[in-house]
Amino acid sequence: MIFPPRGCGDSWPGNPWRESNPVRRAGEAGGLLDGEMMASLFPDRRVVRVELDGRLVDAVFHLAAEEHARRVRVGLGAMCYPRLLRRLADLSNGMAPLDPGLLAETSLLPDGVVEWSGLRGPVLLLEPPLVLDAVVVPAVGRAQTRHVRVADRFAPYAPRWVISGDQRVDAAVLVAASVGGVGLVARWPEPEVIASAAPATGRTLPGQAWLLAEQAYGAWLAAGARSGGRADIEAATV
Repeated sequence: MIFPPRGCGDSWPGNPWRESNPVRRAGEAGGLLDGEMMASLFPDRRVVRVELDGRLVDAVFHLAAEEHARRVRVGLGAMCYPRLLRRLADLSNGMAPLDPGLLAETSLLPDGVVEWSGLRGPVLLLEPPLVLDAVVVPAVGRAQTRHVRVADRFAPYAPRWVISGDQRVDAAVLVAASVGGVGLVARWPEPEVIASAAPATGRTLPGQAWLLAEQAYGAWLAAGARSGGRADIEAATV
């Protein structure tokens, strides 16, 4: 059994306080990444609607196959505690082995996160479960500069795209996208790439890239659980 995502917001399966479904397959309920556009822009990738850094976006990703398979074996889901992930990121860089604070933080965690050895101290088992290939901000109507600003928040972590539901694009949006390196695609009447996305750029914050990966992973697991896709989740380990 896979544990519900830890600390990943209120979108866990069976949550009675969450009436709407924030994790949607592309093309549904405002998501504008349909099969044709996915195949064109992001071939052989997965997509899930997820709240990243407080913004509802489409996350395009590919699984870290070995880590995903390991988590399935031990029944471990997503770990979305920002402070803990920052500590674990430090640990992977050689944190002092006898840190009482880290011991207290990790002692109650499920198996498969950190292993303690009397000789070596803490041994980090957890790794990011996926790689973000792109963050896509969907605009159901005409794209606006606010959509570009949201996309630009993720500049250090992945290429950014804005998908416009209207073929008309204002000059201000074009300028903002060009300055920020944000890709721009018109969805209607047929997909048209107006500007390509630049690679990730800028200074990353410790643990933040890992947190975004865990949030996307938790959303993907939750979406699979809601749709009865346990077999699909396990098949992804092959």
